Amino acid sequence: MNRRVLILWGFLGFVGVLMLAGVIAVLFPRWSMSGEMLASTALIGGYSLAGMILYLFGQRMIWSRRLFFASIAVSLIAFLIVIWFEQSMRWRVENYFWITGAVAITLASGVLHRVFVWPIRVNIPSGTVLRWIAIIFSVTTTACIMTGFIADGFRWSRGYGQFVGLNVIGVAGSTVALGAMALFGPKPEDDDPGMLGASIPVSMTCPRCQSVIKAHSNKDARCDSCRLKIRVEVEEPRCTCGYLLFELESDTCPECGSGIAVEDRWQKS
Repeated sequence: MNRRVLILWGFLGFVGVLMLAGVIAVLFPRWSMSGEMLASTALIGGYSLAGMILYLFGQRMIWSRRLFFASIAVSLIAFLIVIWFEQSMRWRVENYFWITGAVAITLASGVLHRVFVWPIRVNIPSGTVLRWIAIIFSVTTTACIMTGFIADGFRWSRGYGQFVGLNVIGVAGSTVALGAMALFGPKPEDDDPGMLGASIPVSMTCPRCQSVIKAHSNKDARCDSCRLKIRVEVEEPRCTCGYLLFELESDTCPECGSGIAVEDRWQKS
């Protein structure tokens, strides 16, 4: 059994335990768990869900993923210590753990934002600028909140709170605008469908029964003999701005000036 399967079954098992605890708490209030146990299960469940989401969307961002999991681990441990040992702690010690958890979860939130925003590509120059604005706002907001927690705890001055609020608004606005541009903005094929168009006829030999298969690219097809499902993906290389790179001999895009990856450059036969 590989590691992914173990992680999957472990997570599903934990979700099952949380669901069982919730059912018991609803149906049998007298048997319900203590406040510490309920708070702990809810906290671990929320952190587990966030970790699973980042693991799915940030598989290629190794260092971001490591930083995120390290941050939520520190935050989780700090909050659990406060939940279970609050009664026996002095105020200063308790406040130290609250601040540690808050700083760590703030850092994790900033990393999570980067994982979601960085892969978004918009095929107009303003989209690239907007993506960098969202990243910069996220970095400054994360740094300001962490600094505020470390320097002043949970009691910030009015001016500092307003400054952080403005940064949060900047993060939210630029991120939503970037997502809207990616969803509803112009696509490369809108202005230039390319040499091949959306789909072209393709012919191949079935790898299972050796029959000839005639299909269209980017569409599902089946072998007429053995019914094997086939799909051929064809995509012409383009710059991030949408410029078609067919027969382009330069190593930079003539439209936006971006560098062209080696694997996408035109090679003379």
